[in-house]
Amino acid sequence: MDSKGVSTVDFIFTIFLSLTIIVLGLNLIENNLDDEVIIEEELNARIIVDNVANSINEVNSNILGNIQVITIPKNISNKSFYISVKQNEVLIIFGNRMGKSTIFPARLADINEKIVTELKLYPGNSYKVKKYVSNDNLTAIQISMV
Repeated sequence: MDSKGVSTVDFIFTIFLSLTIIVLGLNLIENNLDDEVIIEEELNARIIVDNVANSINEVNSNILGNIQVITIPKNISNKSFYISVKQNEVLIIFGNRMGKSTIFPARLADINEKIVTELKLYPGNSYKVKKYVSNDNLTAIQISMV
C-alpha cells in the first residue's frame, strides 16, 4: 500500500470519528432541551397549584364574607390540565403527572351552597372563593365560577 492509501484510510477514519462525536453531542443537547421543557412545565404547574392553595388559605383564615377571585391560565406549555380542590389539598393533573399543595382543612361548597368533598377547576376560567356560614352554622369555603 502506498502513502496515498494510508492517508485516505486515516481521513475516512477521522471523518467517521468526527461524525460519531457530533451525533452524540447533538443527542446530548436534545436530551437536555427535553429535560428543560419538562422542568418548565412542572414549575408552571407548581406555581398554579400553589397560587390556588394560597388563595383558599387566605380566604379561610380571614373573616366571614372574604372573597378572592382566582384566574386559572389556559394551559401549561400547550398541555391541558385541571385542578381538583379537596378538603385538605389542591391537586393539579396534567398529562401523566400530578402536583399537590396542601391547604388548611376546610369544608367546601359549590355554587348552590351544597357541601361537597371535591371541586374541579378548569383552565381559562375565573373562580370566586368566598368564606361563608352554612345553614348549620359552620363555616365553609364556597368556590364558584365567575
